[in-house]
Amino acid sequence: MFHNLTINRIIIHEVHRRDVNRNIVEPNYGQQLIHLENDAKSALQIRITEALGESSHGIEMQIQNTLNNSLWDLANQIIQTTGNDNAFINLSQTVTANLAEAQKSKGIPGGIVVVIEGTCGHPARNLMCVIKAEPHAGFIKRQEEGQLLLQYLKDLILTPQAKLYKIGAFIQANIDAVPSPENPSAQWKGFLFDDLATKGNRQGAAQYFYETFLGLAFPTDSAFQTKQFHTLTKDFIKRANIDEETRSDLLTALTTYLKVDNTATVQVSAFSEAYIPTAELQDAYRQHMVQNSFTLNAIHKDLTEVASALKQRKIVFGHNIKLTAPPETFEDFVNMSVIDGEPTADGQTPKWTQIIIRGRIMDQE
Repeated sequence: MFHNLTINRIIIHEVHRRDVNRNIVEPNYGQQLIHLENDAKSALQIRITEALGESSHGIEMQIQNTLNNSLWDLANQIIQTTGNDNAFINLSQTVTANLAEAQKSKGIPGGIVVVIEGTCGHPARNLMCVIKAEPHAGFIKRQEEGQLLLQYLKDLILTPQAKLYKIGAFIQANIDAVPSPENPSAQWKGFLFDDLATKGNRQGAAQYFYETFLGLAFPTDSAFQTKQFHTLTKDFIKRANIDEETRSDLLTALTTYLKVDNTATVQVSAFSEAYIPTAELQDAYRQHMVQNSFTLNAIHKDLTEVASALKQRKIVFGHNIKLTAPPETFEDFVNMSVIDGEPTADGQTPKWTQIIIRGRIMDQE
């Protein structure tokens, strides 16, 4: 979705922390477009692509607020300002004013607001993106002739301290869709990048940004998507051309990734890079998920519909022998390996399973 991202226009403003009486401090509005050098522009395009399209913190959201002057409405207006930079500048100032209004707590810091108009994808689709970057040691701004300039922008973009910025993006992804009074944003998709999302904190500091400011909401079908991720991934592991030890490890890893890992999102690349052992198998897994129309973007993790399937890890052997244990216990206390069995009468050597359980027998029936 975010590949081939191209920035057409960019402008920078500044918002401030509310004063001691919780009143809005007037934002410092930029009056002119920013002209980035090619290396800084390329770095910014790469950073946005990685954050929204490839990072486990980049989440596709539902567009909830479609009222006049909502962020979606402003995005819709911004993409129609081609050839009219003054209109783009004015709309970007309204975006910044909306953020200042959304920051209702004195505890929310100020920062630089970067508003971007561009395109992304194949074929190219209209994009409006807004970044809030909070100040840090490598972050230097100066005022010059009424224009907010950002020195060392490339340092900001490349900083590993992702918690220092948040990104919201609106893409006109489906131009063939027909908007209606019930669904005026039918052509659009909304995305959020916020490092806080990985901590399971949906209602914390990030809420002012994704809900109040961007007008986005976590998808209501996250439970279905999480279940679909589990089902499709499990199906791939079961059918993959791998040895049984690796298959067992991956099935355990799948349960661990969903149930034990405390991240708030689920993503194909995150699971693949963390657990699938070879590049060839990773590519096959990605292709399997794409062929089954599963998104490569991060989705909000909701275990409601898959919780029962994650309660126990079950292994079935021949002769109706079964081994069952909670997944976290299975990973820590059960070790299985394939060994050569005793040769049969016809000289064949069967494969057996050796199981080591780090514990004594506690009960028998």
